[in-house]
Amino acid sequence: MTADIAIPGVQAPVMCQNMMDGPTVIASDPKETYQVTFAGRGDRSGDDVQPIPNELKSSPAFVRAIRQGVLKVVSGDDDPYIRDALAKQAGNFRDRMAADELAIRETIDEASDNDMIVVTCIGPGTRPEAPCGEQIPVRAKEKDAAPPLCSRHGSLAESCVRRGTGPWTLEV
Repeated sequence: MTADIAIPGVQAPVMCQNMMDGPTVIASDPKETYQVTFAGRGDRSGDDVQPIPNELKSSPAFVRAIRQGVLKVVSGDDDPYIRDALAKQAGNFRDRMAADELAIRETIDEASDNDMIVVTCIGPGTRPEAPCGEQIPVRAKEKDAAPPLCSRHGSLAESCVRRGTGPWTLEV
């Protein structure tokens, strides 16, 4: 069980503000089992205020930082600066999440409608009144761009018409 530092008026979790101009890192031990990284004092993103885990509160580095004025212990509920810093942190987190989501969405390919489909040739077949019927592979998005004619009947393209959104027909 760890012994918490008795600081009047501060309830768990202990919120601390970095009083130094540059970044500050407080670690529980040389192996940095627990550590907290603070941005410099007055950081626009509010990262100069961080919660201190219980495991770090009893470390010599934390106690020394408090005594030397490197860190200032504050409460998140009654300090307007801390409330503002926490609100900035939450806003920055939401902004990063939105930017990440946008970046992910930009990497996802839209459905390209580039599938291959098969259409049937409308050229004349070997029997009267029967179409050729040869199957022709085309891209789905290009199926109505040209009359569906196989390589034997390609020369009949000028005799094919399409009215509105209806099918292609061969007019001989």
